[in-house]
Amino acid sequence: MIDLHLAVPPNIARKTADDLRKNFPQLDIRPHQTHAEMDDFFRREFGKPEQTADLTLTAYPWALSRLVAMDDPGQVFAPMPRTLPALRSDLAELGLAEINPYYRVTSLVCFVFIAHKDVSPFPLSWADLCEEDICDAVAVPPEATPAFALYSYFQNKFNGRKGQEAAQRANTSLLPQEINLAVDAGKFKAGVLLSAFGRMFRHGNARTVWPKEGALALPLLAFIKKDVPQEVLNVLHTLFSPSFQHVLAGNGGLVPVHADVDFPSEVTENNCHIEWMGWEDFTTLKKTDS
Repeated sequence: MIDLHLAVPPNIARKTADDLRKNFPQLDIRPHQTHAEMDDFFRREFGKPEQTADLTLTAYPWALSRLVAMDDPGQVFAPMPRTLPALRSDLAELGLAEINPYYRVTSLVCFVFIAHKDVSPFPLSWADLCEEDICDAVAVPPEATPAFALYSYFQNKFNGRKGQEAAQRANTSLLPQEINLAVDAGKFKAGVLLSAFGRMFRHGNARTVWPKEGALALPLLAFIKKDVPQEVLNVLHTLFSPSFQHVLAGNGGLVPVHADVDFPSEVTENNCHIEWMGWEDFTTLKKTDS
């Protein structure tokens, strides 16, 4: 059996697991975990040989934080095969080229915000979410998710102390997939979520905003352990195949890294206006425990 740890955005989790099981019946995909459990695992356990899967796919930044803190990652992880397709040039220009050979970016998750149509003045930027009349009515995914850390980081970067306070005052009680419904129903004035969750609204009462500063980028990373069987490498290559990358883009709204796969429509319409923090800040985004 192949041990796969799949910690991916909820909008693609089921289809990703189903497609991989169909193509690789020998896969043993680890059971679903809560955000708090995944947060704790990637902060404390990832990189320990007995705890780390043959193949890991995760958007939790502290997974990479633990890897780069290791004296010799090669004791646990294998370098990524050179046969994988190169990172597409426009993402490389954003600074997303990997900083060591032990991981690869498989795609980018983009975070934007939605706002109820009756909010006035209607927010168009991350800075607008810091204003006194809206910051207490913004829904952000729970603190155990990478989304909250990302939002906090960029609000501080864009808006300083005012941004920090806005992030602290945001409501973190809803799961990512619930924020769309809550804003559409008027329970919150705005909500931060994956761009794909803003494609439609049940009651048509909310609008998606691609902020003036840009969407917030969170890379979905792949890691493999050393000495894994060829079947694991086959699964890894599937993740980078045009057909699979097309599913990530079309169904999940993720930005593909394969040069031959089109961006999701909302990314193209906004000229791929994405904010990336850089690997140094990404790997120190949240302190890890030894």
